[in-house]
Order: sequence, then C-alpha cells, then structure tokens
Amino acid sequence: MESRARRHRGWLWGSVGVLVVLVAVGASVRAPVKDWWLAREACGGELPGDDLKTVRTDVRLGSEKESFDGELGSYHCVLTSDQGKVVVAVDTYPAGSERDEELAFAARSYAPHAVLPGGLPGGLPGFEDEHSRVLLMPECPRGGKGSSGKPRRLLVGTWAYFAESREEKAAMLRLAVRMTNVVTGKLGCGGEPLPAPEDGAVPDTGTYVPRAEAKGTACDALATTRVPAEGRDGRVRIAVADGGIVGRCTLHAPGEGSDGEGSDGAKPGRPLVELTSWRGDWGTASRETGSGTDPLSGASSTREPVLTDSLAWAAATCGGEDVGFAAHWGEDYSYRKAGKPSATPTDPPTDPPTGPPAAAERNERRALLGEYVTAFAKDQVRRGACTGLRLPTHP
Repeated sequence: MESRARRHRGWLWGSVGVLVVLVAVGASVRAPVKDWWLAREACGGELPGDDLKTVRTDVRLGSEKESFDGELGSYHCVLTSDQGKVVVAVDTYPAGSERDEELAFAARSYAPHAVLPGGLPGGLPGFEDEHSRVLLMPECPRGGKGSSGKPRRLLVGTWAYFAESREEKAAMLRLAVRMTNVVTGKLGCGGEPLPAPEDGAVPDTGTYVPRAEAKGTACDALATTRVPAEGRDGRVRIAVADGGIVGRCTLHAPGEGSDGEGSDGAKPGRPLVELTSWRGDWGTASRETGSGTDPLSGASSTREPVLTDSLAWAAATCGGEDVGFAAHWGEDYSYRKAGKPSATPTDPPTDPPTGPPAAAERNERRALLGEYVTAFAKDQVRRGACTGLRLPTHP
C-alpha cells in the first residue's frame, strides 16, 4: 500500500510538472502569436511591418483599436503595449473647430521642435513637436477651400511613443507619411500623396551656433537686433528649412558643459526669445474660435498684425498662401525671475524691481518684440519672394 501511494504521489507530481511545462510553452507561444496578430491588424493592417518593428523597440503588444467616420472626416487608431503605453497612434482633425483649436494649441504651446526634410514644392507639410508627434497637413480638396482660395488641408497627427534613436525617428517619419497617405485615401481627399522621405531622413531639431554666426542665416534677426542682456553672448538654434511649412529660431542664454548640441559642443542655456513662421493653414488661415478671437494672437483675424508685451505677429502672402510670423519670449523667461533681473531686458542686471511691471517696462518689451518680428518677417519675405507684408506698429 505504501509503495502504491508513493507511486501515486510521484505520478501526481509528474502530471503537475507536465502541466506547468505545457502552460509555460502555451504562454510562450501565445505571446508571439498575439504580437503578430495585433501588428497585422492595427490601423486596418496598414502599418508597415519593418517600421513598426523598429519603433516598437521590442515591447510586447497589448491591444489595438480603430475607428473611422467618412462623413465627419475623422479617423483614429491606436496600438498599445501590454503595459498600456501607446506604441503608435494616428488621429485626424478635419477642417472645423476641433482642427482650429489643435492648430492654435500647436502654435501657442508646441512650437516646432523639429522641421521635416524637404521644402516646397514636394516637401513634407508639417513638423515634429516636443513630444515626438509628427503633425502633417496634406491637401484635402474634399474639404473645400480656405480663406486664401487654396484647397483646405487635413491635419494628421502620428505618435510613436518609443521612437528615440535616429533609426527609430527615421522609421517614425516613414510610418507617419505612410499613414497620412492611407488616411487621405480613406477620406477621398483627392490631393497628391505626400512623398516618401529619403532613406534615413529624420526630423531636424536644428543647429546651435554662437549668436554672431547667425548673421546672414534665416535667423539673422536674432544676430542683428537688440537682445536681452543675458543673450548677447548666447547661442541661436536654427531650425528653418528652405521653403518649409514652419520654422523656428531660438535665442538661448550661454550654457555650460557639453552635450553635443552646439557646433562647438557647448550646451545652450535657457531659451530667451522665440521666432516662428507658419505657412498656409498653419499660419493665418482659419484659426479663429467661435468667439471670433484667435487664441494665438488675441486678434479678430490672424491676417492682422498684433503687438503686445508678450507676442508680436506679422503676416504676408507667399506663393498664394497666407504666412504668419511670430515673436515671443522663450518659455520660462521672465524679467522678474529670482535673482537680479533688469527692468528693461537690454540693460545690465540691477536690483530686482517690486510690484507689477511698470508701463515703461511693458513698452520696452513690446518694442523689442516688434523689432524682432519686423526683422524676421522682412528677411523671410525677401527669401521667399512674398508680398503684402503687414507689420505691427508700436503705439
């Protein structure tokens, strides 16, 4: 009896062991199968396999979801990891209030972090924001015509959360262009498909140069105008593509150490002044809210110049499209920061003033922004053979 019991226990433990092995084998088989299936089905099966494999960076896939409304012109798809992180997401914003709000939010809060390769014609109409989202605006004649008489554009955002390396960024850009063309096809936009990026092309975050070396470049305005005292010996980030849809020039305070960002390896300091250019629907076309006030500039029309102590806006027409030029203070830049800022930004630091900014200080800020946007817009208009330049005037 005892021998029989031992044999029974042995058989039982052996069965348990076999079961554990089978479960483990089943799980190891199911995970790759699930990955394959989700990658194959996500976004209607349109995600290019090699590029998806690159931007996934070996994470396990968890779920996918897709929705499409041809009548509304909306499309959404998302592929997530088994930890709930977005691997790839694609969203469209057809012409209307939602798209206008997204455009205004991009211009106000997310200046172009990186410009896309290629200018006009035949370039990529968009940019990459600071959260690695590629925003593209292909023509969509189905949406009618904008205020300039040109066909309206569809806004398409593609996000690849894990894309960081150059190889991953190149795959992300190819994937974004591919999905944008897929979406415009689904919606029957009828415009020309966007050109595929050249092999290895990535969004360009720009070049950092000493301020003096910005003279003669697209960011000449930051080298030839009065600037805050803190930025006189600073660095300029140049992220403007010839003929591009958007562009960005940033004056940074001097930095310390080395991170490889500057041409001489020096790390730029904090941003002081930002200059940006916006073409077509990115710029002055239909960016008004329901109240009739543009959230970017505070004006009743973004084709009107604006000048305040926090933002200056100029407008022109380039190639039949509206173009806007903006100048504003860099993020986190304040004349009343801790320490000893100056009452007027171009003077050397003095003891910090108290209370709200005086009228003279606000006027000085306004005058400086007016100088920046005027110099920037005139130079850009000359380079782009534009017409109808409208500049803000200082009261």
